[in-house]
Amino acid sequence: MRLLSARALTFASLVALTLSLSGPQARAQALHVQPYVQDVTPSSAWILWETTSGEESRLEWGPTDALGETATGSAIAIEGDARVHEVELTGLSPATRYHYRVHTGTVASDTFFFTTPPARDAETSARIVFVSDMQRDSANPDVYRRIMHDGVATFLAGEGEIDRALDLVVVPGDLVDNGTIYESWQSEFFEPGAELMRHVPFYPTIGNHERNAHYYYDYFHLPDSGAEGTERERWWRVDHGNVRILGLDSNLYVLLGAQEAFLDAELASACVDDTIDFVFVALHHANVSELWPVGEAPLAVSVAERMERFGRDCDRPTAQFYGHTHGYSRGASRDAAHLWVNVASAGGNIDYWGEYGNQYDSPDVSVSQDEWGFVVVDVTAGADPTLRLRRVSLGNERTARANEIRDEIVIRRHDEAPSAPSPRMPRGRVTAACATMAASDFVDPDGDLHGASQWQLAERCDDFDAPLADRMRWFENWYEGADTQAGDDLSDEPLVLEGEAPLAEGDYRCWRVRYRDRGLAWSPWSEPVAFQIDASGATPAMGCDDPTMLTPPPRPDAAVDPDASVTAPDASRDDAGAGTGSGGGCGCRAASHDRARGAWVLGGLAFLGLLGRRRRGPTLRRPR
Repeated sequence: MRLLSARALTFASLVALTLSLSGPQARAQALHVQPYVQDVTPSSAWILWETTSGEESRLEWGPTDALGETATGSAIAIEGDARVHEVELTGLSPATRYHYRVHTGTVASDTFFFTTPPARDAETSARIVFVSDMQRDSANPDVYRRIMHDGVATFLAGEGEIDRALDLVVVPGDLVDNGTIYESWQSEFFEPGAELMRHVPFYPTIGNHERNAHYYYDYFHLPDSGAEGTERERWWRVDHGNVRILGLDSNLYVLLGAQEAFLDAELASACVDDTIDFVFVALHHANVSELWPVGEAPLAVSVAERMERFGRDCDRPTAQFYGHTHGYSRGASRDAAHLWVNVASAGGNIDYWGEYGNQYDSPDVSVSQDEWGFVVVDVTAGADPTLRLRRVSLGNERTARANEIRDEIVIRRHDEAPSAPSPRMPRGRVTAACATMAASDFVDPDGDLHGASQWQLAERCDDFDAPLADRMRWFENWYEGADTQAGDDLSDEPLVLEGEAPLAEGDYRCWRVRYRDRGLAWSPWSEPVAFQIDASGATPAMGCDDPTMLTPPPRPDAAVDPDASVTAPDASRDDAGAGTGSGGGCGCRAASHDRARGAWVLGGLAFLGLLGRRRRGPTLRRPR
């Protein structure tokens, strides 16, 4: 073996030294993820950051930018030498701004600030931003940065400094495109949102794109649910003023075990807590999705049903916020003041109208828009607690928008119900030309506008359990870019829709209607009204409103007086049909959720990444 010369040895040593210095073990110490605040309460807060190396987790802090206090915490290894540091601050005062600066070895951040929320009993307002599915789309990689900077920060700029203008941000999943790729967390999520996250706490729920990677649990310090292991942060609760927010994991496909017990316990405690006026739930998957039906999930349906029961039993308006489908939508449950709101997309490639053959017009969804954007929810407390929701849009690839408010709804906890409508026609003996059900004008004691009407047609006036027709009409229905309800005053409805069999001579029917205001409060049902097609006895003056008593044809299963419910209604009765009774919820759950149940199998495949998204132009849509 020939010996190396001194010159060759020196060269080899330099090469080895260069290679060693270029490896991850010897990278210069630096901030990899800038400091961000987590789980801020009236008396405490967590500050997290990531460095390329170093164990020291030290924080300077104080009520002014002079700081003056020091706190220390711990570090966990996340990737190689990289460390995520977390420090808890305790003994803080409510509604107070605090300044802080982080230190690890030779690395120090700039000085930032955050503000603690008011005390729970302070009866103050709150502002929450909901934003979801910021996973990077290669065709539009900068959307999330625009949402944070040009969107949220610009939209709230007139409200003061960001920590005073915004209380918290809730993210219902899909923070990154592939949660198992370490670098994507910094580049796709933390860096674009850094300027907001250093001042305002973010509360995420886990989506399917996180792939249950340990990075999700390492990077966030979420409220402790009391569960074991990683389940401790898979679901959580935040009480902010008069709002309770619950974060859930909808990737589990069904609601059971520890998460089911957690949800039931939190709803039960909210029911007896007079300081809570509204309850929100955040999870990734949809219970109803017009734009991408295979994104519907059975767990989300189960959650909606629980929230509906809670709202009815405990007299609280509720809302369900989610993503997964890349577009905005707003719907509501039929028999509860429970909103369904898809807050996406903040970066994920949009699910456009016409892209999927199974898109459908749900009778319980008022608005669906294939656009990027976010949702701002303002909640007031006091004697008249109010929720105001606004959808702020940045448009899409075809139509640019600059923080345009594209949807809005206001819900009050103590909303007076509209008056029961009075049925006008048809009633009595009528001709087949009487093709429309019509009722009185909308009347609301606190001035709300007419939001929706529900019409039911049955074979008998004493049985609306299985109506022949059950139709929901909203004052607006934005579907495929057009309002299909434009011009409908909601006070009349065809007896027979196009394609249905017409009524024939001798047919005996009964109908009723109820009105809903735009704050989701329902009137009592109208008095049921009977009519019968009887051309033989018709006169030119008969019209469609004949007070003649009818005798329904005998029915083998008749168990009540056949004339009991067929007289003209007493319009002076304020309590006519006041209860929904067995017919009040008739078809409601099925109408709200049948499409979701029909998509469960496809939804399960989507969870597993087995269903791809269609090709749009040159871009291959990635699996959901």
